[in-house]
Amino acid sequence: MTELCFNAFNRSAWFEVDPLLPEQIRAAGAAGFPLFGPDVFSITAHVEQGGSVEQLADELEESGVRCYEIAALMIGNDDVDAQAEQIASYAAVLRPEWVLTNVMAPVDDNVRDEFARCAAVLADVGARLAVEYLPWTPVPSAATAYDLVASVPDAGAGVLPDVWHHFRGPDTWAELDALPLDAIAYVQFSDALPMTSDDIVDETVSRRVFPGDGEFDLDTYCEHIRAKGFDGVVSIEVLNATMRDMDPGEFTRRAFAAADRYWG
Repeated sequence: MTELCFNAFNRSAWFEVDPLLPEQIRAAGAAGFPLFGPDVFSITAHVEQGGSVEQLADELEESGVRCYEIAALMIGNDDVDAQAEQIASYAAVLRPEWVLTNVMAPVDDNVRDEFARCAAVLADVGARLAVEYLPWTPVPSAATAYDLVASVPDAGAGVLPDVWHHFRGPDTWAELDALPLDAIAYVQFSDALPMTSDDIVDETVSRRVFPGDGEFDLDTYCEHIRAKGFDGVVSIEVLNATMRDMDPGEFTRRAFAAADRYWG
């Protein structure tokens, strides 16, 4: 049975806003989300403001919500081992199943070694790497993400299809259909307004909308994913600059209602 996860990145400290993680957790639970996905930048900001990771774990338990994912590990960056250790320290308390992972350097033996090392660090706290393919990176497609995961089999990693990157990236339905079901970690879901610039990074972090409010053919996407037999977790990641300061309660209610039309 498909479960919905609320991805909290729209209010990430990465955007230089107060992430309000405790409020977001409570709002996610009240909206009906059983799962929650914070990011490392916001967890760090919460701690630096005097909070604690244990407080977030308590908020999750009291709200009836489970941490499912943490974003993001950046493979190919100089500080990747330090990143993995920091995320592992958070994961030891929050107990996510997956750590969203992006690959920022061409895949070679060094990147595979980094991938394996980070996977081992996260495995010690019960988490696995979910490789999100991004059209502007060296891993731009479902096939390149799967090739990496398959080339490091002992890592136990999975591929993270994001509907935004499918429609804005190089993949066709054939590439999505070719991705094996057992390679999928989970799915990220949103919609998007028509592009107004060639700045694909700004478009992805600033101009997504709630499912059904944009131009993506989400019904067909869901048909292709379900045709594999997928009934796992769908993470709702709506990134929109104009909604970044929206009341967390309103934002999560709208996110859940919109996603539930496709996955409920």
